[in-house]
Amino acid sequence: MCNQEATSVEHAPPKCLFPATKDVPNQRDYRKNLITVPSCDDHNSATSRDDEHLLYTLSASITCNDVGLNQFLTKVKRALERSPTFASTILVGSEPVEVFDEDTQECQEAFCMHVQGNRLDAVFKKCAYALYFHETNTKFQGSVTVVTGFTLYNVPSLNSAIASAIISAEDYFSQHVARGNNPDVFFYKFEEGEYTGIMLMYFYGKSKVLVRFDKR
Repeated sequence: MCNQEATSVEHAPPKCLFPATKDVPNQRDYRKNLITVPSCDDHNSATSRDDEHLLYTLSASITCNDVGLNQFLTKVKRALERSPTFASTILVGSEPVEVFDEDTQECQEAFCMHVQGNRLDAVFKKCAYALYFHETNTKFQGSVTVVTGFTLYNVPSLNSAIASAIISAEDYFSQHVARGNNPDVFFYKFEEGEYTGIMLMYFYGKSKVLVRFDKR
């Protein structure tokens, strides 16, 4: 959130995550009543590439729902077909793995892909700042920390700590109302205290991001 004059609006989260009607089998409108906040032109367009990277990552994640998968099979597939070179770069280092599905209690075949965490974090932080403004009508001046619950690190203890933090946040927010008019794509829960705030964001069903706002 900068101090430049607001000359446009920014979507939180990025509009590209929400399917266009032409790509939805039942023609449902997932772009109605999207959350927007005032923005300068520089910051609204500066992360457009990162927004697209987030779309590719989320829609390819094993944690996404049918809406996210459909985004991958339509919008993302078209983009990859237009740029085969780019398609090969995002698959660098990928390898087949087996993932245990807690819902079905079965192992599924999948691919492990290396993601650019710094780019994802930049978009999530930008989204968090925007949603804070949407909630409070004020710019957040402190620091923001984001933790992604749908990516894994090469440190098992870190993965366990992140999973525990996400579970604790879900338990805490269990009675909170989910916010967002298109929950199949995105919704969030938020609470603010005197010194800190916490937000839990959900993308395509089960891809979760935990946000901490620190005012000190």
